[in-house]
Amino acid sequence: MSVIKRQKSVFVTSCLLIAFVFCVISIGASAEGTNLQASGVGIDLGTDDDVLTNIDKFEYNTNSPNTDTDIDDDGLMDTFEDSIEQGISYLFSTRTDPNRTRGEFAIFESSYMNMSDEVYRKINFGTPLVYHSLGFLENLTLNRSILDDIDIMRTDAISFMQRHRECDEYDGPNVLGVDTGGAVWRYYYEFGDHMLLRALFNVPDIDDTTMILQALYENGENIDDYYPTTATDYFINFQLRDAFITHNPLVPPVQLQYNNFDTWTYEGIQSRIYKLEDYDVVVNANVLFFYSTQLNTSDLQTQIPEVFDYINYGIAKMNENRQKAIFPGSWTGVNISIYYPSPFTFTFFLSRAYKDGGAPITGNQSININKINEYILADDDKDGQLDRQSTNGSWGNFELINGTKTLVTNDLESALATLSLLNIYDTLNISDKVIANAAIDNSIEYLLENQNPDGSWDSAFWFQAPQPTRYSGSAEITTGFVLEALAKYHATRPKTTSAVSDQ
Repeated sequence: MSVIKRQKSVFVTSCLLIAFVFCVISIGASAEGTNLQASGVGIDLGTDDDVLTNIDKFEYNTNSPNTDTDIDDDGLMDTFEDSIEQGISYLFSTRTDPNRTRGEFAIFESSYMNMSDEVYRKINFGTPLVYHSLGFLENLTLNRSILDDIDIMRTDAISFMQRHRECDEYDGPNVLGVDTGGAVWRYYYEFGDHMLLRALFNVPDIDDTTMILQALYENGENIDDYYPTTATDYFINFQLRDAFITHNPLVPPVQLQYNNFDTWTYEGIQSRIYKLEDYDVVVNANVLFFYSTQLNTSDLQTQIPEVFDYINYGIAKMNENRQKAIFPGSWTGVNISIYYPSPFTFTFFLSRAYKDGGAPITGNQSININKINEYILADDDKDGQLDRQSTNGSWGNFELINGTKTLVTNDLESALATLSLLNIYDTLNISDKVIANAAIDNSIEYLLENQNPDGSWDSAFWFQAPQPTRYSGSAEITTGFVLEALAKYHATRPKTTSAVSDQ
């Protein structure tokens, strides 16, 4: 098996001992969590009360280990902190693009998987993702100007998402109607002449909608005000039984018996390309994340029990068919997700539903976390996620290049893989934590070494719109995920191999 490794000229000192070189500096924070006062150069993990102390706001779970840290004697902490600040500065710099809508974190489309001809599109999807990632950075002690930039970006992002809210009852694509239904959002929020055909097929969907609702909820909004009763009650209406796994003209549709969430919240034009009865396991994982922040565990398991069945079905298929997971292609052996063709997206979003959203992993209706862990940690040419980490710490997927199974890595999937491991870390046994520690440390070192001079990390596609296929991604999306990984790495830093072994 050959490996394509991405190398850049920027080199930084090895960061395997990052956790031991941070100085803990006390900070003061206002109740709103925006007036953080930076002191010195240390990074303060803080407590849950340091940020987002308003009880109506979503709380970012840091789970900081209560351990002493060593004094920074060799600049490793400065490298880590500088990398984060440069990434934030890059995101802030994109605001000067005259083509952007204020508050937007952009997504580009390309006709090629390598995004070589990427073109900016007016898409809602990227903004709630980066908004969520930036929330974890508010737990760090950074320069005051950087913290102010984060606050400005998140505030503008909320305004952007609010401006593009639509009503569920309307007359046609992108035509606002009478505000008597529930709030929904669509993938493309605006069209140009080149997008006229897509305008006929672009309708509101539950993926964009629940992601944006989650962001608004994290901002402290009462999202139930957007619906006749509650948001969770409203979207129960978009569950379907006996619908089909995401349509692909090359693969016979598979009909499932689960009562899952339909991808689309409006039937739209009957002749549109996308199927009306459309299941997607990654979409349902994102809906689970949202529902998990809105309902207690008992109500969650009662209201959407079969969503857990469907998600566990997807997990099982990943483990059963690892040898078939040549990318791009049927990564589960059946065509579960045409929108998210890489397995890293499923493991990330599902682990996020657990770690950030509190989705249950015990009980009759819960995520089968043991099977997720089995897939993520599978190695030794078993085509699990760990088998997709290069020796330089990066992650990617296999492609057939000149008949050879080749690992092609990128910054985006390296960030998603790292986040998945960090999100499930507290569920691992001691021996698996030893394995995870090395994988995470190597990945963090790779990400720090491969940051671009402008502070960004490279764009890579992770979402595709079918028929005609267009690949979507952006440096902003990648950078947001890398920054989240760096923040979570610091806040939930796994103990060293020896320390874990001594537990």
